[in-house]
Amino acid sequence: MKKLLLMTAALVAAVAVWGALTMPPRRLTLAARRDGTIPGVIHVHTNRSDGLGGPDEIAAAAARAGLAFVVFTDHGDGTRTPDPPTYRSNVLCLDGVEISTTGGHYVALDMSTSPYPLGGEARDVVEDVRRLGGFGIAAHPDSPKLQLQWREWTAPFDGIELLNPDTSWRVLAAKPGWTPKRHLLEALIAYPFRPQEVMAGLIQPNAALDHWETLTRRRRVVALAGADAHAKLAPRNADPGDTRYVLPLPGYESSFRLFSVHVRPDRPFSGRAADDAARLVGAIRAGHAYTAIDGVATPASFEFTATNALGTVHEGDELGVGGPLSLRVRSNAPAGFTTLIYEGRRIVTSQHDSQDVTANVPGSPGVYWAEIVATGRAPELTWVRSNPIYARRPGPTVTPSARPPATASVALFDGSSTAGWRVEQDPTSLAAVDLAETPSGKALRFRFGLSGGSPAQQVAALVFDSPAGIARHDRLNFSIRAEKPMRVSVQLRAGAGEAAGERWQRSVYVDTFDQARTIYFDDVAPVGQTHTVAPPLDSIRSLLFVIDTTNSKPGVSGRIWIGKAALQR
Repeated sequence: MKKLLLMTAALVAAVAVWGALTMPPRRLTLAARRDGTIPGVIHVHTNRSDGLGGPDEIAAAAARAGLAFVVFTDHGDGTRTPDPPTYRSNVLCLDGVEISTTGGHYVALDMSTSPYPLGGEARDVVEDVRRLGGFGIAAHPDSPKLQLQWREWTAPFDGIELLNPDTSWRVLAAKPGWTPKRHLLEALIAYPFRPQEVMAGLIQPNAALDHWETLTRRRRVVALAGADAHAKLAPRNADPGDTRYVLPLPGYESSFRLFSVHVRPDRPFSGRAADDAARLVGAIRAGHAYTAIDGVATPASFEFTATNALGTVHEGDELGVGGPLSLRVRSNAPAGFTTLIYEGRRIVTSQHDSQDVTANVPGSPGVYWAEIVATGRAPELTWVRSNPIYARRPGPTVTPSARPPATASVALFDGSSTAGWRVEQDPTSLAAVDLAETPSGKALRFRFGLSGGSPAQQVAALVFDSPAGIARHDRLNFSIRAEKPMRVSVQLRAGAGEAAGERWQRSVYVDTFDQARTIYFDDVAPVGQTHTVAPPLDSIRSLLFVIDTTNSKPGVSGRIWIGKAALQR
């Protein structure tokens, strides 16, 4: 027994010594200096989806952490009406949503209730969020977990998470070798003593910064940080709602003390939740925000401006090219920190131990941003990162080149009968097609009714068979309207060769009035277990207009009218 006690004591002592040697440095407490910003967090999960706490508990944790706003983003499809902005524990609480797509997760703020479930391809969800008035953020873009990783870089999303703690530890855990695992073990031992400092030490450089820098050369993209706070660690394959085997860490308060998004509204908050929410979201949309890693030093004060003959602007703003440009960073950076100003990824200036840094550059177009790095510690960590200032020449907006008009067309609907058209549906759903008179002439009327209950591959489809294939064509043109706004998946299905049964699709938004739509066959994406990216057009035997549970709820019914349909080239 004595030997066991001695061994236990020795083990505890060894762990204590190891912990002391590997303990991260304490975060620095700085003199508060007002900079006109409001600190808060975006991307927080409550017990309405896979978080542990309710809104009141989370707001109280945010208040203790010194934050002024929280944006809840529970998992959903956009069909739940968001809660109105409200103050809880003197913290402004906004209700957003995190939407799953086939190309990653998309966080939406300030969005109206969707009339149909949002999902499917990332580009379609980005389009829908924008149509519904929302601001969308590509969430955890660098996650090594494929279903979380953002992969649709050509979609015109509004913002991007350049920092996400969940991604940081996953990236570290996925690295080969013993060293990353040892780092995580050291973090687990030190976490109870210095949680914010430990989590700050896990933050990893990420490729999203390169994507962001490339995108900002072409268009505005707001850089943000996502807390991705759940207040739990769960087994890898646990059900999101199952809390039986989870560890309640990091807690909400610990997560909120790790970093904060500082937003610069155009006016101070009034205390009226709806008005203050509008100011907050307006500033986020404008990119008037920076991120501070409070686990390194707190509270942060930071201001990044650019001045030329045309005026002075802050981060997120655009400034016309008008003579030499003066870039300035004012902060409360402590000794040992380095301030850097960039044009793209090129360092314009780097100054150590300075709280007021100025760089003068020629008046050429560029995208400028700044960061402050804690260079006086190991490892070096970014403390503050700004949004860009865009120096642009006035000129027309660059738009994608239009496709050449079709020169040949084969009608699929002659306006007099349903010949060639039929329906398909799963055994529990209903579908029918007939000819209907409309104000613009005769049209195909497709009636559908998906069976109720839980999603179970309910589907209804309007089908046109093309026995000879569609290899002589490169697009499908049609006019379409629906009883209520919805999405329809236009699909190509192979019926011959090795690809028989495989499908490719492009989703289209359908409104309550006739609209012309064109599906280009080089712009469709594979569906399900389809093995090839591009459809073999000579093997395509069916064109389908599909209603399924990707963008329709079980139990939904409705009608769609197709007035014209033609294969073209």
